[in-house]
Amino acid sequence: MSNAYARSVEPDRREWRNAMAYRCMLCSASPRLVSHTQPLEVHEIERRSAAPKRWGSRSNYLLLCNICHTGPIATMEHAQQLAIKLVCDPMHFDLDAWLRIGDPELRAPERVTWSDIAAYLKLKEAA
Repeated sequence: MSNAYARSVEPDRREWRNAMAYRCMLCSASPRLVSHTQPLEVHEIERRSAAPKRWGSRSNYLLLCNICHTGPIATMEHAQQLAIKLVCDPMHFDLDAWLRIGDPELRAPERVTWSDIAAYLKLKEAA
């Protein structure tokens, strides 16, 4: 991690990562059980560039294998990523806190809504 903010959030980020089940939150792969050679990676739902001094929050993290991190997650809407967060890490899911990462004054509280997230949960149930 290159900057002071990143270094300051690293201990909590590492603690969160170590507390999670060691499976990709998107494809469920476990590097220990399949031929993945890369360890799981922490993905920020709200990109660092969008919130340079606020992205370090447990409500903003997903744990992904390298294949999912460099592939499908890159084109997913925030609502879909938050649906994954809700299912895989409900203890740290907090929509209000997540919205404030990119919008501290909450000027756009409808940027992602519960109904947006629920739509992806319904798609998952239908599959």
